[in-house]
Amino acid sequence: GIDWYSAKRYCHWARKRLPTNIEWEAAARGPGSHVWPWGDRFFADYANILGNADGFDGPAPVASLPPGSSVYGAVDMIGNVWEWVSDPVPSPNENSLSPTSHILKGGGWRSDKKETPISFQNIVPSNLKNPTFGFRCVKPHVPKN
Repeated sequence: GIDWYSAKRYCHWARKRLPTNIEWEAAARGPGSHVWPWGDRFFADYANILGNADGFDGPAPVASLPPGSSVYGAVDMIGNVWEWVSDPVPSPNENSLSPTSHILKGGGWRSDKKETPISFQNIVPSNLKNPTFGFRCVKPHVPKN
């Protein structure tokens, strides 16, 4: 239930940052071009979506559905909670007083299957909070000299 600004502040506090849309998709997809982290066929029991149909009527404990992990070992990329990414979505009217929007990825525990492909983007106002919104931080790579 967190807005984009609070998620960004937390990541900064932790000396990390929100992933970009491209980074998030790479972590979920791996080196291939799959629709979901586990492949091209949807399996409802690989992701916490569709309300309590899978036994979780809310966020499931992390890694509760291991078959849904990506080839890189990233868990819960689909379902559980929508995840904020850093990319802003420009307002169609540059003089708009409406808040900036950002992208959420992966779907939440109440999402429909059509909202869960890796490429799906849920665009919402950045200041919106919802119980199905969450985030993950990434630690920037620091090359060793």
